[in-house]
Amino acid sequence: MHMPDVVVAGVVNVQQTVPVDGFPVAYAPVRYATGRLRLAVSGVGLNVARTLDALGTPASLATLVGNDPAGTVIRAELRRLGLLGAPGEDEPDDRGAGVLPTANSAMSPVLVDPRGTRQVHTDLADLATARYPPSVFRDLLAGARLAVLTTAGFVRDLIGVAQAVGVPIAVDVQTIVDAHDAYSRPWLAAATIVFCSAERLAASPADTAAALLSRYPAQIVLVGMGGDGCLLAVRDRPPCHLPARAPHGVLDTTGAGDALCAGFLHYWLTTGDPDAAARRAVLVAGCAVGSAGTDVHVNSGHIDDLLRAPDGRPSDAG
Repeated sequence: MHMPDVVVAGVVNVQQTVPVDGFPVAYAPVRYATGRLRLAVSGVGLNVARTLDALGTPASLATLVGNDPAGTVIRAELRRLGLLGAPGEDEPDDRGAGVLPTANSAMSPVLVDPRGTRQVHTDLADLATARYPPSVFRDLLAGARLAVLTTAGFVRDLIGVAQAVGVPIAVDVQTIVDAHDAYSRPWLAAATIVFCSAERLAASPADTAAALLSRYPAQIVLVGMGGDGCLLAVRDRPPCHLPARAPHGVLDTTGAGDALCAGFLHYWLTTGDPDAAARRAVLVAGCAVGSAGTDVHVNSGHIDDLLRAPDGRPSDAG
């Protein structure tokens, strides 16, 4: 039986990417896109799980997928990725055991400008108030080394399940304003590793990380800073800043934070060294922004090649 190293609880959605000339978007009754519109399967849960898989850490999903046309698209992609058994299989891949049906699927249009800046419009459908069976999640955690609990509403009840079975928790609280974020408090009170974005922070990344480490039991805080890289804060030592590295340029920043999270967790589980994990995670995120959408086309071998390159670029870049 396949036993995943990581169980990721989070949203999987259908994402429509729309290129725009810039922000704010000027009104027009009809607009012809200047680039290709793309329809893909995305969502924080899937983005983290498939990036972990691509790097070499087996992951499974705890998620809810609608019995609707969008759900048909989502299930087809999960099967392609090996995260859901094929229809009619007597013994489907047990990683698909956590993909459960619900009425409506989550969807999100994403506007992306020529610089790669994105604006996400999220419709979580029923997932903010849905209930995920704790017994199913408990079974998924058997043998897992880590639970990644995203802040989707249906995940809230699963925090106590992971705590009860003793599986460490990682959480990305996304664009919080400060360490007192009321919505994120249940996750922050349980997490060993915390990720967040600097995009809306009221204080500096260093001050916010210090506040998170002071207020909650986390041992590690990683703050994504976009084009400025990230800040790594480990309990009982000074924080350090790692500059951004985008070896393939910047095309689309959608999902960069998810790639940073997955990259760090893969290398932290592999090496146990947060500094080594953060150096590599910056490169995973840097590769993510160099391609359209959120499907990160990267593996650990490519990251190793980039680390060896003196200018941080792949050897075949010219």
